[in-house]
Amino acid sequence: MKKNFNVIQINGFKGILLLIGAAMCLAAGFIVFPGIVMKYSWNFIASYLSFVPAIGIIQGVLLWGIIVVSYFAFKKKGFFVEFKSADDLSREEMDAVMQRIRMERQSDIIARSILKAKELEEQARKEFEKENSEINTEINTEINQDKKSA
Repeated sequence: MKKNFNVIQINGFKGILLLIGAAMCLAAGFIVFPGIVMKYSWNFIASYLSFVPAIGIIQGVLLWGIIVVSYFAFKKKGFFVEFKSADDLSREEMDAVMQRIRMERQSDIIARSILKAKELEEQARKEFEKENSEINTEINTEINQDKKSA
């Protein structure tokens, strides 16, 4: 654990405005400005080629996004997603994975048990209401018969 852990504290309305301003500056510096550069670069090249259309700022930002994502996806150091075969896992890693699978399966069993209990409770409630309604109708018919005989 790091001992030099810093906490950023935002106090009041000025702190919120400062945070919003910093986020806007970061977005402008890393998203909008490169998008504008891409727009002007594309339109400069398009002016020499008659079959290439000109683009706006939104398309420039999208083009910049495509370039960034392509860079990260195809760089040689590694990919975002890595796959390991079972041969690459050590015995301890395999045991940890199997333990996690068992825990998830156990939590699934608990969740199914809770759902089954809720279903049984609902079924019991419906049966209870049905019995009560039958008893109430019997009582009402007996009361009506008593009223008629009296």
